[in-house]
Amino acid sequence: MGLLTNIRRALIASKFQRKDLKIIEAIPGERFATIVFDFKDKGWELTDARGDLDVSRDSWQGKLRKGTSTLTCTWSKDDQGEIVGLTRIVEGIAKDYNLKVQSTPSR
Repeated sequence: MGLLTNIRRALIASKFQRKDLKIIEAIPGERFATIVFDFKDKGWELTDARGDLDVSRDSWQGKLRKGTSTLTCTWSKDDQGEIVGLTRIVEGIAKDYNLKVQSTPSR
């Protein structure tokens, strides 16, 4: 890895630690859609989304918001689903849907 790549990763890791964020990556399509729609059903508002979530599309991004909490949800056919948010919320999602939480993005 190059110097710039190492610096970028260190900055991202610092941001995640400072803001108490965690990430779930590589969420299969159907499970990702289920999570997003379950949260909408629980009263979370979907914002900043371009169109409806459809995992057959190449990409999609939206934010789920409730109160002061925000989950950034991203879908791409190549990387599958990704959810970033506060540790306590993301760890709850991982537990409920049997997914693995990471401290920083893998790429």
